[in-house]
Amino acid sequence: MVFVTIGNATQGFSRLLGAVDRLAGQGYFAGDPVLVQSGSNSNFPTAHCIQIPFLSMEGFLAKIIEADLVITHAGAGTLLHVLLAGKVPVVMPRRRKYGELIDDHQLELVEVLAVEGRIIPALEPADLPSAIARARRQLQYGKANPSSCLVSLVGKAIDDLIERAK
Repeated sequence: MVFVTIGNATQGFSRLLGAVDRLAGQGYFAGDPVLVQSGSNSNFPTAHCIQIPFLSMEGFLAKIIEADLVITHAGAGTLLHVLLAGKVPVVMPRRRKYGELIDDHQLELVEVLAVEGRIIPALEPADLPSAIARARRQLQYGKANPSSCLVSLVGKAIDDLIERAK
């Protein structure tokens, strides 16, 4: 199963939803069901995906664990849960230039985590096919160590706080 989550922000994220739905329609996911947690975008028409606006936290975590592939926005909370589950997600950040957020903090997080090899970035819809192919190849080589992911994320957050306090 492919699990796509865009969080619960009120701004739209049709860039990711539309790209995933197009790929599903083209058979890109090889018949795997694609479950989209669409948040406030529940009126977005998906023709080739199963859409659910919101999940309970328990349901959300269960879908992350169940999924063979996770495609997500770059919300820090979502990424923490995905990384703790031992997944290497495909991540498309919401962007200021598209009116998806008021700043580019998600892009900044994606850049850091991509350099560390914790995520596979897809900055634009055109990047999704190669990012998904890369994620599928990585499934053959085992999962990330959830403990080291958490330690790294917490360490980075502490370093950032110390730097800001200077």
